[in-house]
Amino acid sequence: MEQPWESLRQQFYQHFGKEPASMWQSPGRINLMGDHTDYQGGLALPIAVPYSTWVAGRLRDDQTIRGFSDFGQEDIHLEAQFVPSLVRQKPLRGLVGFVAATWDILGLEQGIDLYIASTLPIASGLSSSASLSLGILATVRELFGKSVLPEKMVPDARRIENEYLGVNSGILDPLAIALGRADFALLVDALVQDAHPVPFDYAGKGMSLWIIDTQTPRTLASSGYDQRVWECQQATHMLGVSFLRQATMKAIRGLTDSVLQARARHVVKENQRVRWTVSAAQGGDWDRVKFLFWASHWSLSQDFMVSTPVLDQTVMWLQEMGVGARLTGAGFGGSVIALGDVVQGKEIIRRLTMAYTDKGWQSPRFLEVARPAAGLHKVIPDNIKG
Repeated sequence: MEQPWESLRQQFYQHFGKEPASMWQSPGRINLMGDHTDYQGGLALPIAVPYSTWVAGRLRDDQTIRGFSDFGQEDIHLEAQFVPSLVRQKPLRGLVGFVAATWDILGLEQGIDLYIASTLPIASGLSSSASLSLGILATVRELFGKSVLPEKMVPDARRIENEYLGVNSGILDPLAIALGRADFALLVDALVQDAHPVPFDYAGKGMSLWIIDTQTPRTLASSGYDQRVWECQQATHMLGVSFLRQATMKAIRGLTDSVLQARARHVVKENQRVRWTVSAAQGGDWDRVKFLFWASHWSLSQDFMVSTPVLDQTVMWLQEMGVGARLTGAGFGGSVIALGDVVQGKEIIRRLTMAYTDKGWQSPRFLEVARPAAGLHKVIPDNIKG
């Protein structure tokens, strides 16, 4: 069976007429617990998934930047000397935006050929944007002889999204992608911008995780994400704390604004659910993990109000089957994650497909995550460089 890197190598050669000199696999991520906590100094529990962005590159001997992405068949041609004027037109869009941001951050002047392939669903809550940012950064940094330690690239990946693309995202996505580890989740502490692996071996207990792409895409920059960030900031001002992580439930109950009270309540309780989920997984109490999934979803739906009727109904159907489920990511559409026994997989697909059809909704897409995947890593074999 052909390996993904072999296919990418062939596609690069067909497009540019030469072998790539660097190839990286940058996975997507799903968040198991702890959504809308990272920008309030909170905790989160993501894993890397096997669905990834694959980036191949080779330096050129001129200033021309050529890039191709199989998503949307984007084909860019940019002269490095024009990057400074381009980035002044922020926010940037599309592949040219990611590439121009990388060149500006790293202060590059030389050209490159880049080929990008993806098995990661776009705009479905799996952090395709951070995956692409890190994949490009790793490939480009290696080709220009710069450090490619994944954790050292996290700040630049966040800058690409925040400063250049206009997406007000936190540290969670790039940390999860850069530091992901097979069969482990990452306990992310946004207050100190650090993460460490914790066991999350559901596969060892005969269980699996499914990503259910509800086919209701959302875009962070044009959604209510920024509004939630602002509301949380208002709550911190009223509570006299720097981050909601530092607030107590007693203080939150004293807020007179019911909206801000609900937003703050979600953040504080979600942080506690992250700790409980880690403890339950380490102790092999997977029924407890399922319960915490449900509790998190309804908090995101009712207190934080980032769910949708499709997401809520999907979780309800799964909950009726005894399958742990919650929306993942920022919400406003996107994906639900489901944790259940491996043998439930076919029934989950059958029931949800039938239920979506009955509702007149577009059929969902199902992606199985048999176990947590490895994070950002180099995939090109040394013997094909040249």
